[in-house]
Formats: sequence, C-alpha cells, structure tokens
Amino acid sequence: MKSNVRKTVLMASVFTFAFGFYSCSDDNGGGNDGGNSGETSQELVDILGQYVNSTVIPTYRHLADASIALDDACGALYEKKLSGTATNADVEKICDAWLDARQYWEYSEAFLLGPATIKGIDPHIDSWPLDKTALDKMLATASIMEDMNADYITSNYGSGGLCGFHALEYAVFEGGTHKDVSLISENLAKYVYAVSGDLKLQCILLEAAWAGNSNVTQEKQDFLAEKEATPEADIDNYGNHFINAGQAGSRYRTQMEAIVDAVKADKGCYGIANEVGDTKISDPVSSGNVLDVESWYSYNSKKDFQDNIRGIENVIMGGMADMRDEGKSIYAYLKSKNPTLADELKAAIEDCIGEDGTTGLGTIVYPFRDNLEREKNEVAIKSCQDLRDKLAEVATYLQEN
Repeated sequence: MKSNVRKTVLMASVFTFAFGFYSCSDDNGGGNDGGNSGETSQELVDILGQYVNSTVIPTYRHLADASIALDDACGALYEKKLSGTATNADVEKICDAWLDARQYWEYSEAFLLGPATIKGIDPHIDSWPLDKTALDKMLATASIMEDMNADYITSNYGSGGLCGFHALEYAVFEGGTHKDVSLISENLAKYVYAVSGDLKLQCILLEAAWAGNSNVTQEKQDFLAEKEATPEADIDNYGNHFINAGQAGSRYRTQMEAIVDAVKADKGCYGIANEVGDTKISDPVSSGNVLDVESWYSYNSKKDFQDNIRGIENVIMGGMADMRDEGKSIYAYLKSKNPTLADELKAAIEDCIGEDGTTGLGTIVYPFRDNLEREKNEVAIKSCQDLRDKLAEVATYLQEN
C-alpha cells in the first residue's frame, strides 16, 4: 500500500528501520472481535494447524531456501566480476533465483499479519520505487563502497528504496530479461551481493519466527545467531498463536477470532486482495507513471498479482498445493455452515486469479507496465474488489455464526 508515513521499527540489536515508499498496508492483524466466544473444537484446531503448518511455514521455508540460492548466485557474480570472468549466464542465474524467491514472497503477502509486519520486514524488503538517485550516489562514494556488505545494508539502508527485492531487480533485470553483464559494474555487483545477503537474513528470520527458531535447520540457526538476529520472544514460534488460539499465551481469545483474522485482517487475505486491486493496479493506472508499477524492471507484475491471490487460495483452501488438505480448510468449515457462501468465495478466488486468461487478473495485458490504460485493467481491478468484498462477507458470517 502507498505509505507516506515515516516510522521506526526496532528489530533486535541489528534492525532499526525508517521507511516511506510503497509497501503493504501498515495496520497489524490480531485482536478482531471474533464470534463464538469460548468455543474450542478439534475441527478448528485442525484448520488452524493446517494454516500454520501447511500454508505459512512451508511458504516461508521455500522463501528462505530460495533466498539462500539467490545470495549464492549474487556472490558468484561478484567473485567473477573481480576476476574478470563474469558472463551473462551468471546474471541470468540471479534473475531465475530472484523470480523463484519472488513467487514465495508474493504468496506470503496473504499472511503478513505476524513477524513480517511486527518487525518491519515487509517494508524493508518489498518497498518501491527504487531510489535511483541515492543509489547512484552511493555507488560513486568510495568510503561507502569500501564497507559495502550485507551487514552494512541491514544497519544503514533500512529504507526499502535501497534494499530488498526491487533493488536487486533494478540491478540485474532490463526490459523483462537479464541485464547484459557488461552493464553491471564491479561496484554494482558488490552492492547486489550485499543486498542479497540482507534479503537472505530477513527471509530466514521469517521462517524461524513462525516455525520456532529450534525448528529450522541448524545451518539457519547458526546463521541467525551469527547475525545476532535470533527471533525475539515476541515473535519466536509465532505460529503457536494460531494453533493455540483460545488458550493462555495466545494473542487470540478464541479459535474463531484467529480464523477471522486470517481471512479479514488488513495484513491477511482481505488486505492483500484490496491492495492488489486498489493500489498495485489502480495507482499506476491512475497516474500512468511506470515508476508506480511494482516489478516493472522484470516485467513480473502480472505474475506478482496472481501469486498474491494464489496465496489467498492457499489460506482458504487448506494449504499450499502439494500440502493441501481441503478437509481441514476454512473453505470446508464454511461449506458445512453455508455452502452457497463457501462456493461463492471459492469462485471469487478462481475468477480473480484468472488462470485461463479470460477472467480477473488473467485479462491484464503483458507487460502490465506498457498497458496501463484503465479500460485494459477494469476487469482485473473489479475482480480484486469483488474478492475483497466476499472475504469481508465471509468474515462477518463467521463472526456471527
């Protein structure tokens, strides 16, 4: 979401972020006045467990692993730049790794209601537009480039305009494909490696926070310890707030309150459906300015938008595709109460994704950055608004029944 408010977010001893630019919306999830006060049931335990263990944690695990691969590719490019052996294939490898990590990040925007928001990770790694003027100045400043590494980015460039996905995107993509290696200077390659290292840190922290630090690989635990970024008590094992909803220690008073938050929180499914339609698409359509387009260097905008809604699908339908159990889903629970509303929600999700290109986001003309006319995007915008409104209707129904 477009944000003109500057704020400071503290994160261990390493993270102090001040940010503006575009990022996802700023309100935390949690604390909805859910209905069914006092209700506890194994059915809801199973649904919440499926949400945490088959949707949120595996998405973040894939994201963390992809960010490690991305950092490795960026490190290889920098080393080869130093030795004069870098090739276009090295840049292409970074681009492929970026697209892989990007997919999982976009899925995860359907559940930013936890550590990604609490610790300011979302705006840190996914704000735009890039501050190109500041970047050019930084690359030309010898004293800064001498110290440039991942720790320097983490400590000094918390603003999303100089770090995260879109800084990397600018550095290695051009015209929707990999940038020619001759256009990447040694300093730019060093900066790319620094940014990828910081991105890796944030992504591993997200997995460790939701799963519990002791439940990620030893390699990841050691990395976080080395960076003095082990999840603090307020976010460690964050998934238990959902799994143990209604019990002492959970931020949710009831199980239904937790489910409603997943559906309707500003940092949950409702929030991202609203953001895709009313910010990510509508803002550049209204301004006609390519700088307002997210992921325009890579031409990945349309897929970004669809992956956001696929993230909603994973939440509602009971997990990522390879871990899905529809019987333990929000959809199944709703269908047992109100079959018509459940099927309307499922249809709204499918229509919005527009997998076959005839509905919703599928009707966006590629590349989005070159097709910002309102008439070309009205169907996509409306499909997001319809899904947003259906999610709100579902949340109200769950609260009242």
